[in-house]
Amino acid sequence: MEKPWYKQFWPWFLIGVPFIVIVVCTTIIFISNYLGGFNMVVDDYYKRGKAINAVVHRVKKARELGITFGFTAHDGQFVVRYTGGQPKELTAIKVSFYHATIATKDFQRLVPVNADGIYRTDIPKDISGKWTITIEPFDESWKVSEQFMLPKTDETALEPKLYGV
Repeated sequence: MEKPWYKQFWPWFLIGVPFIVIVVCTTIIFISNYLGGFNMVVDDYYKRGKAINAVVHRVKKARELGITFGFTAHDGQFVVRYTGGQPKELTAIKVSFYHATIATKDFQRLVPVNADGIYRTDIPKDISGKWTITIEPFDESWKVSEQFMLPKTDETALEPKLYGV
């Protein structure tokens, strides 16, 4: 006489596999909803696309004007100066720092020009890692943006780039 079905291996194996999948999926959903909070989905793709085109136009404007910068970023100091395309009248610039992986580390500074034509501002001392540095004038008519590994003790060129806009 054969054993009843509930005492055999295969029925429990066939019931167990889908049950394990359900438990794993439930765990993943719980982790992603309550511990994740990732902002990767954009609600309105059309508006986002138009905004990207506007930013590309501003980068192209910086290229047309020949705007380039040289900067250093170390020991809690960010120093930047025009190396090309300097306007006749220097005004404050907006400098934004975007960390490559941790959005909570992002910050901005409105940096006034010193009498010697150099812009200086304080930054966090522990600014190591991959950062995107973006420089814009107060009126946001052009934009210069590039990615770097910081800190930088030697003067480094910052030029208008279209990638990563």
